[in-house]
Amino acid sequence: MDNIKTSAIKWITTTKLLSLPRRYIGSIAMYCTAAIRIHSFYSNPTNAHVLNILKKIKKETEMLLNDFEANQIYMAVKKTEKIEGDIAEVGVYKGGSAKLMCETTKKKSIHLFDTYEGLPDVSDTESQKQFKKGEYIATLDYVKNCLKKYARVYFYKGFFPATSTPVKSKKFSFVHLDVDIYESTRSCLAFFYPRMSRGGILISHDYPGSKGVKRAFDEFFKDKPEIIVEVPVCDQCLIVKL
Repeated sequence: MDNIKTSAIKWITTTKLLSLPRRYIGSIAMYCTAAIRIHSFYSNPTNAHVLNILKKIKKETEMLLNDFEANQIYMAVKKTEKIEGDIAEVGVYKGGSAKLMCETTKKKSIHLFDTYEGLPDVSDTESQKQFKKGEYIATLDYVKNCLKKYARVYFYKGFFPATSTPVKSKKFSFVHLDVDIYESTRSCLAFFYPRMSRGGILISHDYPGSKGVKRAFDEFFKDKPEIIVEVPVCDQCLIVKL
């Protein structure tokens, strides 16, 4: 790893890179940094365990997260095991990330919310440009079969938050959102935020990739004490409940 850093620094200082316009230097530096982080992630022996889990999961079902995004979920679930509360996911698709959470914790209950019929109507203009009704379909039977060996996993079929009644009195230590669009994201934040334990983590996919998701987060947390943390090399953000 040190050799890669040394080579990168040597290349930057011995080429004509520094004579380029600043906007190009910034972009190249960003990509160099990302390359170093990627190499560090895959070469770090401490990540071997989660990479083996991901390899196994990807043989069994589809996961729409890259390895860095999946690792962020793995680490968040591990770090919040000591926090009071259950785990929830809204936007389950084929159960890949849910399976990762089941493999990561052995003592938490996991609540999985999805239409199991694909995305609902996309009403806001920003999301219409990226997503369509019915995308990302996976049946409830498929997901249940995918997760059949795990205990304390609960399924809720339908439009969230209409399906949230069974968990209204629960606290949560970790929540994963992958709902793609503005209205769904706002509804999830309004429901889970007051039910998250102090120190709990909420991660959302598609921030900043989806303008609707980004707008929902930016609006919701505008008057909240928590800060929105963008996760490097990922299309994710997270907040830690204060």
